[in-house]
Amino acid sequence: ALRIRAGDGCGNFDVDILEFCVTPDKAPTPICIQTLTVTLMPTGSSGEGTPDDTSGGGMAAIWATDFIASDVTDCFGNVIDKYSIYTEEEATEAGFAPAVGRIGIDLTCEDFGEDVNVRVYAIDNAGNADYCSVVLEVQAFQDGLCDGNSGMLTGAVATQDDDLMGGVEVTVTGANDMDEMVVTNANGQYAFSNLELGGDYTAQPAYNAAFDYGEVTVTDIVAITSHILGTAELQTGYDYVAADVTLDSDVNIFDLVAIRRVILGLDDELNALGLTWRFVEADYNLTPGNWMTVFPEVYNVNNLQGNVTDADFVGVELGNVLRSGGRAALELTVDDAQLAAGQAHTIELSNGELAGFQGTLELAAGLELLNVTYEGEGALNLNRAGEGMIAMAFTGRTQINLEVRATEDLRLSEVLRMTDAITYREGTAANGGAGELSLHFGVDLAPASAQNKLLQNTPNPVSETTVIRFELAQAGPATLTLRDAAGRRLLVREIDAVAGSNQLELSRKDLGASGVVTYTLESGDFTATKKMVIQK
Repeated sequence: ALRIRAGDGCGNFDVDILEFCVTPDKAPTPICIQTLTVTLMPTGSSGEGTPDDTSGGGMAAIWATDFIASDVTDCFGNVIDKYSIYTEEEATEAGFAPAVGRIGIDLTCEDFGEDVNVRVYAIDNAGNADYCSVVLEVQAFQDGLCDGNSGMLTGAVATQDDDLMGGVEVTVTGANDMDEMVVTNANGQYAFSNLELGGDYTAQPAYNAAFDYGEVTVTDIVAITSHILGTAELQTGYDYVAADVTLDSDVNIFDLVAIRRVILGLDDELNALGLTWRFVEADYNLTPGNWMTVFPEVYNVNNLQGNVTDADFVGVELGNVLRSGGRAALELTVDDAQLAAGQAHTIELSNGELAGFQGTLELAAGLELLNVTYEGEGALNLNRAGEGMIAMAFTGRTQINLEVRATEDLRLSEVLRMTDAITYREGTAANGGAGELSLHFGVDLAPASAQNKLLQNTPNPVSETTVIRFELAQAGPATLTLRDAAGRRLLVREIDAVAGSNQLELSRKDLGASGVVTYTLESGDFTATKKMVIQK
């Protein structure tokens, strides 16, 4: 309101109040992207029927906000948040007025190949509206989509966790001896176009990926073991398919052995077919109760009448039952030791609180492996032990003893580490969680002192030669006696032993027997006996 005061030359004055209203008459003008391209996707419709129709065609949706390049405000400074979109044809009809709520439009095959002129309106709270003129370029996802004389077969491939799978080969066979293959894109999608109507077609995916040592680990072995023992069931039908790596429609000890051997590098394949992935038709209700029966691994179409847009598959990685996410840090504890050159020592590894572990134990130069023994459910790969690498994979209570000898003065923690060189390193916590595995060295010990010890011969069983090693706390004479299973003495060797590590190599001729043989070491008050097997 305005207060108006007036006066004349005689000193007379009067006052009046004049009320007025300010209205936002200026419409907001949107700032737009001038040209966008939209791609028609197969819908199972010709564009004139319902979305469930199978007569062919494509459709795409575009939104008013897709064209907005930056925010605009009304004359009061409020940011405009209401936009509507119309085709130029609609907006030029007699009596047209833009309305709030027309946020998008649909494009069909009728628009294919054309540049569609569009208006995008910005509307303020008072209903004032202004627009920008933009252009839509309409293209098709595949050739033939809008022809109306052929059909399409499209779908997507994803895991049971909805992770899209790119790089999957999908092959379609069918009418007119068709046998074609495409590869899914990064969004897991594939498409076959220009398919003859009335024909029968089969789509089959394949993913020939190498075994993934980072995804299939001892943690999965622990989970499968728990299922076999009945302490923790697998959750879904897909989990059962993943666990059945040997493809025998059963989850059993053979699956555990197959996974462990590949993890250790002893085998290259999980099964005779070399499969690492299987696929299930997505509409099939796969459950723990029916997974062992034949389930659909292909998508069949009989008498194609248009576009099929839901030929989807669920990918299952064999062995990967847990599909683990992030990994914590887990440790195996080892006692540290200071070793002198020539000194033998036994490294003890146990699972501690871990439900399982795997990895490659590497011995650096300066530390020589003499022998390895273990107790527990698992296995070792010693094929590269000569290079100082021991692959291992164990579950449950485990004890591993590594007999080593230092070839120079060294500290154990400086020459021993867990790596991924052969077998990917991972630990499984008691709660089933996976974690990156490393060695934790205990309190630094004083230099390890030599002690009286008789070690297992290597190799054992014996085919040609074998080496018997032993340690003595003090230098002095020692006697080694070999006897057969009946107690008959086969061999006696007198040895001038040194303090620390000693060894004696024997040939098959020296042994003069086969079967189980005992060997006994005597030195002063120390006596110890072990067994070996001599092959025939």
